[in-house]
Amino acid sequence: MSYYYLVASLPALVLGENPPVAPESFRFSCIGVLNESDLRDLDLILAGRADQGASEFAQSWFAADAQLRNAVARQRGTRLGVEARGYQKDHPGFSVSIEKAVTDAFAKGHPLERELTLDRTRWQLLDELTLKEPFGLPAVLAFAVKLQLATRWAQLKDEEGLKRVEDLVGKMEAQG
Repeated sequence: MSYYYLVASLPALVLGENPPVAPESFRFSCIGVLNESDLRDLDLILAGRADQGASEFAQSWFAADAQLRNAVARQRGTRLGVEARGYQKDHPGFSVSIEKAVTDAFAKGHPLERELTLDRTRWQLLDELTLKEPFGLPAVLAFAVKLQLATRWAQLKDEEGLKRVEDLVGKMEAQG
């Protein structure tokens, strides 16, 4: 099903900038526009449970994101000397480009650069998943995931990060 008006009215999103709409407000604006099964998939996507979605987009997104997360776990496991096999999720398909993107991300020296590169890879994967139906459900669901990514990056503040590190160090010192 196509959602021309909804997709055409969606604002542009940029990682690192405050999104013009909150995920909750976006979901509310979809009520009465999306049919019941599409709204259910939107809810599952927003809840991080794409694997339970019925749409082709939900299943494709789950597979791509699971592969990306698996590749990240393997990279981190290798660095820490930990076997990552127990942290892997089964998923259909395999993409060499996802594996390469994760390897490239881990070549970055700074953890923040790695995370940003990984989220840019997710963003690109979402764009690719909407190519067949640029005004259909995939575009709506991809926007929802991008909105979550953009919101996460907009909330990252140096002061808050420093406070979290100080709190963590304080807890560790108190235990040690």
